[in-house]
Amino acid sequence: MRRRKKWVEFTRANILGIFEMKGNTVTISGPIKIGIIGCGAQANTHFDAIEAIGIERATVSGVCDIDQDRLDKAKGRWPQASASKDYKKLLKETDLDLVMVVTMPNTHEEMVLSALRAGAHVLCEKPFMMNVSQAENTLSCAADLGLQVQLGTNMRYLKTSRYLRDFVAGGSLGKPVYFKAWGCHDTPPVWGPHYHLATSGGGVLASTLVHTLDLAVWIAGSPNPISVSASSSRLFPVKRGPKVDETIRRNYDAEDLLSGFVRFDDGSFCSLEGNWCSEVQNQHGFQLTTTLGTVTSTPFSILKDEDGEVVDRTPDLGEDGWGDSVKVQDEDLIDKLRKGVPWDMHEPRQLINLQQIIDACYESAETGQEIRL
Repeated sequence: MRRRKKWVEFTRANILGIFEMKGNTVTISGPIKIGIIGCGAQANTHFDAIEAIGIERATVSGVCDIDQDRLDKAKGRWPQASASKDYKKLLKETDLDLVMVVTMPNTHEEMVLSALRAGAHVLCEKPFMMNVSQAENTLSCAADLGLQVQLGTNMRYLKTSRYLRDFVAGGSLGKPVYFKAWGCHDTPPVWGPHYHLATSGGGVLASTLVHTLDLAVWIAGSPNPISVSASSSRLFPVKRGPKVDETIRRNYDAEDLLSGFVRFDDGSFCSLEGNWCSEVQNQHGFQLTTTLGTVTSTPFSILKDEDGEVVDRTPDLGEDGWGDSVKVQDEDLIDKLRKGVPWDMHEPRQLINLQQIIDACYESAETGQEIRL
């Protein structure tokens, strides 16, 4: 049976009190010096973004990976950067303004804390932490040091996401009532150890569905969760097993099918669906029902009830994709650091709430009980 560190109750009031960001008021005239810990596929997306942003605004000053081949490739791309297999050595010996932690979640807490204690702000890729206790610990440390931590939920930076967030917040579509988020794929992401609980902290929910879960809650106005119920299962290796290496089959112990239900303090509610072995769809998205309409992420649409008629109010925002949103995200963080402006895409409360939902889904699936937050 899967065992997780149980999260503690954490109210909105003490989140805001303990984790109020002090902000960064010091401008940086030169390029932001960035350290990258973990030089795999997602790190290369950040490398592309930093190159596009330009050397006058940002540069990679340090790279770290335990795999020598990945480290050599990163060093070849950034020859001026310090390189080390030991992230603690890199942080000690390299002056960095911003550290991007691009590793698996079992390493996140110690790496984020080490980067903060070295005086750097942190962008931490998803999933954030292994449990809410670790999330509280890192955010508390950041607040104490007057530094900032952001989760790499770059889908918030998509044009459609930002438009929907502002549109719903504007009130013309009424109040959010119900939303659903899904992340369904035709094969498990075996290119990384997302299937191994001790490394990933969770399977289809923590590693995949978290993207659209975060996005849907954010666009709905970031209400606080009050209860969670979930069930999960594992379809692998009966499904997809024959095409996967024996080592992966031996270490695969995460859930790859999950359904959840979340209630929020504003009266809204949410359903979740995650599936790594789906035969019918290979996509992720969300849909939000409000008192006056429905918004959908994929395909992007805004439908509104106007005098009893359904009217399409979908604007043409052009194309933007995953890589584009990473660049916009990185550019936002870099430019705000240079200007001495606090990051504002996440509130610490939102990160805690997201981790609470994930933890509670797993606890509910394990115990068969609804979890009250």
